[in-house]
Amino acid sequence: MDEVDDVILEVDRKLFHVEKSLLAAESSYFQIMFYGGFKESTLHKIHLNGVNKECFQTLLDFVKNGSMELNQGNVTDLLESADFLDLRKAKQFCIAFLVHELKVSNCLGMMSYSQQYGCIELYESAVSVAVTHLSELMNDYEDEFTQLDKETLETLLQTDDLYVSSEDLVFDAVMKWVMVDTTREKNFEELVALVRPEFLSLTFLDVLVKQLQRAKGQDPYFRLLETLNSNPPITWRTMGEVMSTSRTYDTLYVLGGKHEKEEQELYIYQPRSNTWRACSPLQRKNLTQYAVATVDNTQFLPEND
Repeated sequence: MDEVDDVILEVDRKLFHVEKSLLAAESSYFQIMFYGGFKESTLHKIHLNGVNKECFQTLLDFVKNGSMELNQGNVTDLLESADFLDLRKAKQFCIAFLVHELKVSNCLGMMSYSQQYGCIELYESAVSVAVTHLSELMNDYEDEFTQLDKETLETLLQTDDLYVSSEDLVFDAVMKWVMVDTTREKNFEELVALVRPEFLSLTFLDVLVKQLQRAKGQDPYFRLLETLNSNPPITWRTMGEVMSTSRTYDTLYVLGGKHEKEEQELYIYQPRSNTWRACSPLQRKNLTQYAVATVDNTQFLPEND
């Protein structure tokens, strides 16, 4: 190692002999530290705060050889240290690991985490998981869902890419979030405006009307319905003039079972949520084999005798 290019970094009382040019090439943090004209550029030994020695050793090894062992226990510490030291390639390596580990159970937390550390790819990937599993988030991870901040909820509910079995679920999501705390009622009109009322089912609307007629007093659900009835958002008042688009998604129907059976088994596959479910069986015998798919609301019936 060239003595002119050699510097000692003290991290958690451990000494690291490093090449200034190597670290400076990977990080603006070290570029400024070593060559920015500050006091540190004249020192042969520099005390480095804000990172622990284990993380620094791992990141230093990554700078030298381009790889590091990541797991659920160390990835966030390494990402945060890489972010602090502006080691961009190492940070991106950690982000790629977290993207691969995304699932319904952690997508909301990762949305918040990625915003905190400026991880755009992780944020967009977490949003993609969240918008395809809204129903699951509302029911199986209710505490996390109801603790979302208003801006994050808006992000999920306003997109055309939101995957829902019906628009009714979007209305339920707004009500569930608002009813957690009376202080959120001031946000109700703004959030319910994200619901596309022309796509609410008639059955659902009928239930809402009957609840409004029956409910009394200070019941929060009744209070919100009364607010909606007396002062609907402009998007609800003008829905006859400007028709918004429905949420778009692809659906695949698969017909199964032996063709001589009186009832044919029918299954539906939803690519965005990667889920299968059984439908009511077809009630008549089919003497041909065929598949049915809907793509962007267009139905195809390719037959195979």
